[in-house]
Amino acid sequence: MAKLLLLVDGDALLYRAANAIPSFTNDRGLPVNGLYGFAGMIWTLRETFAPSHMAVAFTADPPLVKHAWDPRYKINHYEHPPEIQRQMPYAIRFVQALGVQAFLETGYEADDVLATLARGAPRMPVRIVTSDRDFYQLVSEQIWVLRPIRGVSELQTIRLPEARAAFGVAPEQIPDLRALVGDTSDDIVGVRGIGPKTAAALLQRHGTLEALLDRPDAGPAGRLQAMRERLLLNKRLSLPLTVPFASPPTLAVRRPRPRVLRALAEETGVSTIAGRPGRS
Repeated sequence: MAKLLLLVDGDALLYRAANAIPSFTNDRGLPVNGLYGFAGMIWTLRETFAPSHMAVAFTADPPLVKHAWDPRYKINHYEHPPEIQRQMPYAIRFVQALGVQAFLETGYEADDVLATLARGAPRMPVRIVTSDRDFYQLVSEQIWVLRPIRGVSELQTIRLPEARAAFGVAPEQIPDLRALVGDTSDDIVGVRGIGPKTAAALLQRHGTLEALLDRPDAGPAGRLQAMRERLLLNKRLSLPLTVPFASPPTLAVRRPRPRVLRALAEETGVSTIAGRPGRS
């Protein structure tokens, strides 16, 4: 088997499924629409890519480590909605029964977990399945992002050219660009009057945010210097953290456990957990 590390943004797929499928509950009142779609997508990814190594990561409930730096970070989605909170434990149990490592690390986001795993991977291709463009900063010759277009049956491959085209800068400069422009989805406030094109032009000239701030003649100097500490914090918030795992992660894919999967499918009333007939 050719080696491949497949990393999955569990939050992204669970939310995507919950938003795409009309809400419905099982006979015990548990919302399961997200779980239904999530399980189908994870089965598809495992079978399509047949990875030698795989992990699915979820974001822990707040407070996160980054909230110590900025309490307003991602304040607009500070907690998972109740319907997602109730489905997530079952999603994690499903992933584990499928023979895949699942992560929910206290204080950390799925972004942090997947970035730590991707950067620490041995010499093998890494593919990250996510709709979050923040991951583009990780793209390299070894690491590609697979962006879902329609479920996971159609995935857009983001390599170095696509990542650069999306932001106008190299992947490693994306946190610098986000610091200048801001990101409303993460509640990061940028510099008024600096859009993506202006920020990209400044970074193409100066390389990094720090180098730009050290040049008082560069760009709208007054505004940049007035926001210096905020901009440096913005960049810090835009960089994924390194997760201090209690023990080295074991990512090798194991055989699914059919009995456990069938029992979980019966418990939740979600048929996609057990997979299509004939799966083992």
